[in-house]
Amino acid sequence: MQIITTQKEGNNLFTHSDLTMNNQCIKKLHLIFVILSSLIAIDLHAQDYLPQNYSLIFGGGLALSAVEGNKNDFFSKNGDRPGYALMAEGRYYVTPNLALGAQYDYLRAAHLPDKMHVHYIGPTVTLRTLWDNGNKSVCFALGIGYMDYRERVYQSDMDHGHLYQKSYCGISFGLGYEFSITKKMSGVLRLDMLTADWVANPDARLFNTDDYDDGIDHSWFKNNITFFNLGFALQFGR
Repeated sequence: MQIITTQKEGNNLFTHSDLTMNNQCIKKLHLIFVILSSLIAIDLHAQDYLPQNYSLIFGGGLALSAVEGNKNDFFSKNGDRPGYALMAEGRYYVTPNLALGAQYDYLRAAHLPDKMHVHYIGPTVTLRTLWDNGNKSVCFALGIGYMDYRERVYQSDMDHGHLYQKSYCGISFGLGYEFSITKKMSGVLRLDMLTADWVANPDARLFNTDDYDDGIDHSWFKNNITFFNLGFALQFGR
């Protein structure tokens, strides 16, 4: 009877030991596949690190103002209204923890029909601390550059207003938290501060050029026009 059963099976002849060997082979192949997948995942994760050679950053967010208003200006009329901020920055990393670069910011706030906007551009020095195999960092940036302030404010119940434009020596401070997203892209949570002297120091004078003391502090670091920009940016580089 056993011989007849074997003949009926024909090419499908198999034994219990054959099934056992096949199962063992499948288990070994599965184990090898799991190990290789783990090694590939570890290798890819090891390559996801923040830029350490150069980078380009683009972002935006909320702009909050803290301004000592002058007579009939945008802030005296409308208060410290929030607006929006756009920014772009380029960095060249001298070391993984030190970068030199340049930053551009555009700020705008409006309470129609009144509106104001600010352009700022200047060089920056960035210091940062890396951890998690270079995938995360906290950075601090400092810059001194050119700030252009413009506003258009209309008088109450009138169809015309005044246009004001002035250039300042601006100072920028930045604090950011960086985290890797992919191999060449990372995210940045940013808090930037732009500040300048609204009236006393429009031309970055360190002393009075007149023959009399006007009683005004002409220090570079005296400020009464300040903007805080809170937002998110994407960083591309390697």
